[in-house]
Amino acid sequence: MNDYLILASLVICHILGDFYLQSKAMVDAKRFGSEHKPLVVHKLQLGVIPVHLLHMFIHALLMSLLLFLLQAMDVILLSHENIWLTVAIIALGHLVIDLIKSALSCFSKSNDNAAITLVVDQIAHLVWIFAVWAWLFDHLNHFSDMITVNHFIIVGAYLLILKPTSILVVLLLSPYAFDNNNTQIPKAGKLIGYIERAVILTLIFVNQFTAIGFIIAAKSVLRYGENVGRNTKLNEYVLLGTLASFGIVLLVGIIAWGALGLGM
Repeated sequence: MNDYLILASLVICHILGDFYLQSKAMVDAKRFGSEHKPLVVHKLQLGVIPVHLLHMFIHALLMSLLLFLLQAMDVILLSHENIWLTVAIIALGHLVIDLIKSALSCFSKSNDNAAITLVVDQIAHLVWIFAVWAWLFDHLNHFSDMITVNHFIIVGAYLLILKPTSILVVLLLSPYAFDNNNTQIPKAGKLIGYIERAVILTLIFVNQFTAIGFIIAAKSVLRYGENVGRNTKLNEYVLLGTLASFGIVLLVGIIAWGALGLGM
């Protein structure tokens, strides 16, 4: 459809502008604070605000070129005025989100939350693009019809298998906890658990239980096999944690799967 093609075009322009046409030097130059590194363009050092404006201009240029090209090819039906309005609103919103992100980065002294910051930043940009698109095509009035109980079941399932499950697994393993000379990467186990449970829950929703079996087997062989014959207590502790984590996410996933009316 014409309107969904425009949405896809706007998202593609965002991906190109934020990841392919934005260098590491530009990312560093957009940061406020003492760690600010000016962007050098033809021997001219640009400050923070000019770099943000340059980045916004790149996005606006990409959107303008693609939308006008699609319009000229009669692929989309959109007036010149609506194209310019869409480009202007999205570009200004992109600038505001980037400025807020750069300002908040001044309060962060480490890169521990860099991944979370990136995800939140991208979600904000995509939500803004979607909101402008929905307003442009008057889809805002249909949001209430689009939201169903199934969406809340899926969101609730993912929320359950992340932090609540991590806490439950820790409590289950607490009677068997021991010091293994602290040779592991800090918080790596928690992150691994988040990722593997999210993957398994997604596979449950798409009815790929066979793939789940391969993941469980591979994880058990990898974690149990790397210490075979060296530390039986560690082997049993890791295997117990793995099976508890997988068991909980399978239970949550199957309950949610049934609640969605997908059947067995």
